[in-house]
Amino acid sequence: MIKKLPLKIVHLYFLLSVISFLIVELAKSYQVASDFVTGYVNDILVIPIVSVICLHVLWFIKRNKSLRLDALSIASLVLLYSIYFEWYLPQVNERYTGDVWDLVCYATGGFIFYLLQRFP
Repeated sequence: MIKKLPLKIVHLYFLLSVISFLIVELAKSYQVASDFVTGYVNDILVIPIVSVICLHVLWFIKRNKSLRLDALSIASLVLLYSIYFEWYLPQVNERYTGDVWDLVCYATGGFIFYLLQRFP
């Protein structure tokens, strides 16, 4: 029998984030979403999505589902995404633009994930 999956609220948020991401991408493809939605919603969603994946990898490697990502780990993800997508990519590809609001979105997503995984 499969053991119960911990952090139900985090997994629910993950599922809703993935669904929201897909809806935003669909809206972008049909050009029916506003610039705010296409520019910032996925940036808020990406850190929690990646964090849940990282948490599952950690659980798999350590065989311990009581482990949580600490603030430094989440901040590192935010920093890596910020450097790569907001500094590096705009220098090498004109499709990308650096935007300080994207940094705010990454940090917001990280903060949301940090709070959600603290729920019992």
